[in-house]
Amino acid sequence: MTHDSKLAEAFDFARRIHHTKTWKETSRSFLHHPMAVASLVMFYGGDSSQTIAALLHDTITETAIVDDIKKQFGSDVADLVSAFEDPPEVVQKKLEWAEIKKAYLKKIETLSSRSIFVIACEELHELSVLIHDAKYLGAAVWKRFPVPARDLGWYYKSLSTIFYHKLKEPQYQALVSEFATQTKVLSNQVFEGA
Repeated sequence: MTHDSKLAEAFDFARRIHHTKTWKETSRSFLHHPMAVASLVMFYGGDSSQTIAALLHDTITETAIVDDIKKQFGSDVADLVSAFEDPPEVVQKKLEWAEIKKAYLKKIETLSSRSIFVIACEELHELSVLIHDAKYLGAAVWKRFPVPARDLGWYYKSLSTIFYHKLKEPQYQALVSEFATQTKVLSNQVFEGA
């Protein structure tokens, strides 16, 4: 099967799961998010497995299971998608937002650079949309979150630090730099508009 047909198959897989959902208390189709993440993976030089994993990254939190993904797309894609699973301590306990994020950050530090790259693309898309919405919707955007805006700033700054230390390979430098730049933009918005 060709790269394009596997991408189309992954898109269909994600579309079946996400087609009726909206994204993060907006009217946007949820499907725009995995499509945007896959686009970022391609833009920053990811391979076909990473691109497919980007399309599928949120299916694992819904109804798809890793075995289904492994059967249909292979173990490399399944491993990359598994990086998006909640850490065990999050699944086992009802944690507050900050504790969930700390557990996720700790997990990211243990992953391969291939997995962290896909996560960085996913987080860059989320960060970019947050910055966009803060610019055009103002302070109302912060109401989508269970924590103050400064805590979001802490989270993205922590991610930026991890990406800087874990994505050392030359092919990742443009992504790491862009993420750091966008984190600074968010920080400015947090302290100007929160």
